[in-house]
Amino acid sequence: MQKIMQIGALKKRWLLGLFILRVAIDGFNVAISMLIQLGLTAALTGRTGMLVGVFGGMLGATVVYTGLYWLSGVVMERLKRRLSVAVARALMASFLAGDAQDAPDAGVATNLLITDTQNVMQFLDSGVLPLVDFGMTVSLGLVYVATQSWQLAVAFIGFGLLFALMSRYLFRRQNQAQTSLIAVDDRHKGFFNNFLANFEPVRNLNVFGYIRQRHQAIFQEVQPSIQQLAGATGALARIFNGGIYLAEVLTLALGFGLLPLTHQSVASVLGAWNAGVGSILWPFLGLAPTIGYLAQQRTSLNRILPRLQESSKVQIAPSKVDSARLLTIVGDQVAFHYPHSERQLLRGLNFEIHNRGITFIVGANGAGKTTLMKLILGDLTATSGQIRLQGSADKVTPAELMAFVPQRSVMFTASVTANLLLDMEASSPQIRPLLEKLGLGKYAEDLNQILQPAQLSPGEQRRFGIARALLSNRPWLVLDEPFSDIDAANQIAVMQVLRQAAHTHGILMITHTFNFVTSADQIIKVGGQDD
Repeated sequence: MQKIMQIGALKKRWLLGLFILRVAIDGFNVAISMLIQLGLTAALTGRTGMLVGVFGGMLGATVVYTGLYWLSGVVMERLKRRLSVAVARALMASFLAGDAQDAPDAGVATNLLITDTQNVMQFLDSGVLPLVDFGMTVSLGLVYVATQSWQLAVAFIGFGLLFALMSRYLFRRQNQAQTSLIAVDDRHKGFFNNFLANFEPVRNLNVFGYIRQRHQAIFQEVQPSIQQLAGATGALARIFNGGIYLAEVLTLALGFGLLPLTHQSVASVLGAWNAGVGSILWPFLGLAPTIGYLAQQRTSLNRILPRLQESSKVQIAPSKVDSARLLTIVGDQVAFHYPHSERQLLRGLNFEIHNRGITFIVGANGAGKTTLMKLILGDLTATSGQIRLQGSADKVTPAELMAFVPQRSVMFTASVTANLLLDMEASSPQIRPLLEKLGLGKYAEDLNQILQPAQLSPGEQRRFGIARALLSNRPWLVLDEPFSDIDAANQIAVMQVLRQAAHTHGILMITHTFNFVTSADQIIKVGGQDD
């Protein structure tokens, strides 16, 4: 929890102020119980003035209580939002800091950023503070009841201990079920993302039966956890609701039954009983949902905290290297094979890639073109040999100097400018002429128009990705099959833009289109007859 507090930058004085507010709120019921006792005494003795004063005190206490509750709610909501933003930012930083092969799949990432972050955000509102409220209210109630009737205090303590033991057992049951449930939900959300990505072929081939079968299989897998969670939740509701009403009746009967022995007044017994019910028994009714939230939060914390340990490693701002300086990416005897595979995909590969001109990576399917690109980008580590940067005294890796355009570029639902600059330091006047050259002139007319990714063709998405990479002004542009979704006319336009950029940048690309290769270009061939 301390790590969460650090991530959210929650200051101790904020939490102390919130704690003081909650203590004042928790003491309200005890204060009202004391005023009730005074009011009953005044009514039975005929002291009208004192009775009016008691009612005035109750009204004043209610006004103060309402104000304190409002202030507590405002402070709580601000802390929750601050924590939510901070945790989500730290999670995204941890995704960027980790190795590419360790990146979470869509389902896990979705649950971490939405469900788990939401659960952690609620840890104050639905977990910690309700427990503080519970402890404070019960403690104050016990002190007051004990001053009036130690016998009633003992009875309330007994019921409280019984409820606490049952709560502890049911909390463990809920936590076990919640852990299993979220693991299956990760896969469910991942499958749903896959379904959306394949929506057109699924509809075209009319294979909804397959989708239903996968959903049914997931629901069947999660059914035992749902039943366990539902059983524990139902047991909590049954114990706390039914048990507390039974405890009310028994303690009231005990209080009146002890009157001949204790010689207490009826007002004193009713005041103590009211405080016991309101400040000891009734808080247990709120304990059931609190236990449910704590089970969810425990599961979410166990999933989030290991990732937050990595969040400080990410480098948010790219390294600044003078693009005018001549730089070279050098590969020395680079070899690679994937774990658990005996096939040596790359062996003894030597190359030099300058930050001027165009370099093509060629080879048959499966020869290792994409693997070599991932090695250069730093997504993979060579089994032997090394890839290093030559010509720069700065401590940077080649990957930090590259703008990567993947096979599938996806835009955000945001303006044209926002999609292309992504908060990079680039000048807006550069955008319009670049879009015109790439055949995206209709989007250059209004750079503030909101792009709808679903309405962009794959070719348009790819050309937007190329424009984004060019505007980053990195020394190298790395493109994975940039022409595969682009028609012939736009292929020529894109190649002309890349040729022009190659005067000041290095262009590295995988392509199966050799029409654009010239004698001035460098070619790196991977794979061979024995691979």
